[in-house]
Amino acid sequence: MTTKDFLNLLDPKKQNLPEIEFRSNFKGCDTIVVPVFEDEEGAVKKAYPLPLLSKLSGKKDEKLQLVKNNQIQKFIGMGPRKNMDSRKMRRFFGSAYLSSLSLKPKSIGLDCPLEWIKEATVGIRVAALNPGILKTKPKKEAAPKVIFGSKNFLKNISEAKSAMKVGIAIAEGKNLMRTLGALPPNLLNPKSYAELVVELAKKWGVSCKRLTDKEREPYQLLNAVSAGSAHHAELLILTLHPKSGATKKSVAVIGKGLCYDSGGLQDKQMFMKTMKEDMNGSASVLGTVRAILNSGAEIKQTTHFMLGLAENMMGENAMRADDIYTAGDGQTVEISHSDAEGRLVLADAICYAKKELKGVERYFTIATLTGHCIVALGELYTGMVVNNENLSKEVAEAGKRVGDYVHAGPWDMEFDDMNTPNADMASKGENMRDAGWIKAGLFMYRFIPKAKDEKDQVGFCHLDIAGSIDMKGAGRSWRQKGLNSGVGVVLLMQVLTR
Repeated sequence: MTTKDFLNLLDPKKQNLPEIEFRSNFKGCDTIVVPVFEDEEGAVKKAYPLPLLSKLSGKKDEKLQLVKNNQIQKFIGMGPRKNMDSRKMRRFFGSAYLSSLSLKPKSIGLDCPLEWIKEATVGIRVAALNPGILKTKPKKEAAPKVIFGSKNFLKNISEAKSAMKVGIAIAEGKNLMRTLGALPPNLLNPKSYAELVVELAKKWGVSCKRLTDKEREPYQLLNAVSAGSAHHAELLILTLHPKSGATKKSVAVIGKGLCYDSGGLQDKQMFMKTMKEDMNGSASVLGTVRAILNSGAEIKQTTHFMLGLAENMMGENAMRADDIYTAGDGQTVEISHSDAEGRLVLADAICYAKKELKGVERYFTIATLTGHCIVALGELYTGMVVNNENLSKEVAEAGKRVGDYVHAGPWDMEFDDMNTPNADMASKGENMRDAGWIKAGLFMYRFIPKAKDEKDQVGFCHLDIAGSIDMKGAGRSWRQKGLNSGVGVVLLMQVLTR
């Protein structure tokens, strides 16, 4: 598959996504869906004066469906409006769209208040993405048109259109991530992925640096991860500046890009099936860039988006437990287990940032890093390991606002037991099973530059999306089976922009 083929797969115009428009009524729609909030059912009954709605209360999960003039009308209880948030509304509208497809409508009407236009747009565009991107006979019928209508926003049509534009941009960022995650590793490898990133950067008008073989030589941790693969590792940096120009202080956002993770010589056995998704930390970073650019949001300060790409395989040159490698900053690391590879990629990317990028004052890493995080938090929350209480609150509050929930593990250096008599550190803790997701974050923190004065301390925030991404692609009522959740894009966008 060529880079041009990848670009076609990632092009929203070629993904058969529904058109969305605004109307003053739902005339001509085959189906309409009306959310009903508790204690606000009176307004719905007034807008839809139907005798069957007399007992409508708006309590959560209450459902009423009727047919009028050959139009299916669905009224769904939402519970109190105060209990709604961005994630719940995205899921509601995604579910409403998918559940309406069974009757093959040409148009679907959604009664959507102005405050939820952005979330509704994201939910619908994410739900509509077809997971069968590589099938030889893709669906040919056009996606049904979506009509937004509500007295609540028709007085502010320009505001509604602006909200929809941002929603489309966010959905495109999430869907870029989700599409990349669905690609098989025989097509998307470190080389083809790097070439794609370079072309995307050109298309977007973004500065992009791809390290040469010589420039990558000092970063032995990164290179070791791909040593058993036919494809060498890659490190790419895309840089965005505020509209006012470059800032003295900057941010580094680093994504793990394991195009496939076999576990190396100490393989994953029955857990290899979903390991094509192990590159989604990098894909979330790339999706964030796209969402920021397309939405018109302004970055707060110069931000370097870094993608560390590798493939952890079982070749004759593959890294072994007991091997010792030198990181880009000169620290030596003894390999404890060949399947603890993601932290090595991220650590060397941190080393590159502190050596080559100016004024980095905050480091974010994002990765499908540990099974420990799935055990701890399941698929609901992204795990966070963060060294700064203010930064922790900032990210957690951003997550609540946009519905990408995060939960911070305790910041305590006593967890750090990555000791060995043979090198500066081991790649895993002496007690490997305990608090593994926190220890992984603390391993990377060993490479973060330290300040003498606490007030000058560099910020570090690691996000473990191993659970929240749903690597199995199990599907939900709000998104189709075969694609991940796209988590991280909207969170990073919220944190990094004004």
